[in-house]
Amino acid sequence: MMDNNFFDYSLAMERIKSVTGCKTQQDLAKFLGVSQSCISDAKKRMAIPAEWLLKLLKKQGINPDWVRSGMGAQYLHPSEDNVNILPNSMPKPSSSCLMQEFFFALVRRAMDGKKLT
Repeated sequence: MMDNNFFDYSLAMERIKSVTGCKTQQDLAKFLGVSQSCISDAKKRMAIPAEWLLKLLKKQGINPDWVRSGMGAQYLHPSEDNVNILPNSMPKPSSSCLMQEFFFALVRRAMDGKKLT
């Protein structure tokens, strides 16, 4: 569960739009590789799916914590040249692993500059 004192959906979406250059829901859907109805559903739930945050991290190095809170560095950069923050394929977490735990583990690794394998 997201703490509403920590997360403001509208501000987070504005941050996403500003760093991606997307002006409309349709533009954002195309950028994220999802349907426009997914964007609408997220808006109704006032929640940004963790998968979107991971895509933003992988595609442009955008710090998921910055998206959610507006705090910290806007971008995460790997410590080595030409090292992707996230590889093209990631092992799926076990069913006992909560998505939020998986997400925070990825962010911690990325912030530590470790290559994810």
